[in-house]
Amino acid sequence: MNKKIKKAAAIVAAAVLCLSMSMSVFAAESPSDPDINTPVEDQPQTEPYWAWGTGKDANGNTVTVNSTQVSAEVEKVLKDEAAVKDMLTDAGYAVPENSSVVLLGMGDFKLADPTQDVSAGVDMTFMLGSEYTSNADNLKDLNDGDIVYLLHQKADGTWEVIEGSVYVTAYGEYMVKATMTGFSPIGFIKVMSNGDVVVLDKNENVVSSANTSTGTTVKTSPKTGE
Repeated sequence: MNKKIKKAAAIVAAAVLCLSMSMSVFAAESPSDPDINTPVEDQPQTEPYWAWGTGKDANGNTVTVNSTQVSAEVEKVLKDEAAVKDMLTDAGYAVPENSSVVLLGMGDFKLADPTQDVSAGVDMTFMLGSEYTSNADNLKDLNDGDIVYLLHQKADGTWEVIEGSVYVTAYGEYMVKATMTGFSPIGFIKVMSNGDVVVLDKNENVVSSANTSTGTTVKTSPKTGE
């Protein structure tokens, strides 16, 4: 299958999947007020802008989520590696000094029906992109089962960190599953160390992804040396 055919098949498959799950997909639109969502850089924001629910709200209703671009202020924070590392540290994760965080995508997600109650948690699937999207180079080293971190800005302006699990479709689309208890701006990041996607342990350990060839490694605590 040549590249053009593969690309067409991926687009068709994504459309069919979206319709079959009764979801609403909204591409980011140009904001009416440029001072609200002006990008920090000239290049467009990265994906994702697609999301759908596989769970139900408190009343058993299907959850539908719309998405738009994040504000310039949020974009600036999510592109600040030091700020992102501070978020992870504040959430109880140990972030090694030699690690780097990579922003895979971001979006401002909202319930299509704002009266829906998802506080008990709803399973969501987010599409990060594919080999044909602008963030392809940052996605290509992700494998099924890898962990990415969702940086979710809550209603009060504070940030929480949610772990999401990656899976890759047969058409090369990179998806993330996570359980959400609310919707607003979300940034999706991976953590890299020594060329590997890693999982941050809250006990001051760093465990290499099970999908990498390096196996499992444990970093010593900078506080105890153990």
